Amino acid sequence: MNNKLNSINYKYDDTVDALMIKVNNYAHESTVPLTDDIIMDLNKKDEFIGLEILDASKLLDASPESLKNIIAIDLIVKVTNYQIFISAIFTLPIHNHEEIKVANTTLINDINIPLMDKKLVTAV
Repeated sequence: MNNKLNSINYKYDDTVDALMIKVNNYAHESTVPLTDDIIMDLNKKDEFIGLEILDASKLLDASPESLKNIIAIDLIVKVTNYQIFISAIFTLPIHNHEEIKVANTTLINDINIPLMDKKLVTAV
């Protein structure tokens, strides 16, 4: 499994209240809905390449302005034979200070996504 830190970028679209987090330079092939609001994107090898968060302002209890100006994202993606675990930690600017917001999800790996253990961070 790969524990190397990988760089990610993000884009927030306030017209649809969606936050897209993507690993650089990988082509999208398929999606896996993890919850009603969190979708994992995979490449042709079924490797993690991105995360979509729908209704992001509600899910993270943050303003669209804060989501457009995220300070940092730390993302952990761990897939075992039995489960898929995603932990996204966001550092957001809120009223002249920084706040941490978290989105976590775990579900059964009944679609046989390959094993992975990735730690991803926003590009500095």
